[in-house]
Amino acid sequence: MLDHLAVLLSVLAPLVIVPLSVITFYLKSLRDLLRSRHEELAQRVRKQAESLGDLRASVAAFEREYATKEEWLRECLHARRVLERLMITTATLEARWTERAGGDGHAADSTRPESSPAASRGISSAK
Repeated sequence: MLDHLAVLLSVLAPLVIVPLSVITFYLKSLRDLLRSRHEELAQRVRKQAESLGDLRASVAAFEREYATKEEWLRECLHARRVLERLMITTATLEARWTERAGGDGHAADSTRPESSPAASRGISSAK
């Protein structure tokens, strides 16, 4: 009986060991694949977290540069004041130039084409 059991085991052993070894290698390859995919996924999550941090920093920088309506109005009023001062300065300089030309206004108009010497002779520069 012991001989029969030994023969039976010697015949069945390769039939059991080969599929078990194939199953073992298959499970090992599945485990390696899952580990590599988990590492790739973890790396992608880290990159996305870094990108999210960069995005938050960019938004914070934009919010610091963004002007509120009150600041914008204040800047507009300042620009309007500067333009008014420039207009006053221009008017003052034009008045002084007119006074130095003798008050006839001819020197102030000398930059216009119709007051040029050619225009006074009847030659028109208009096309």
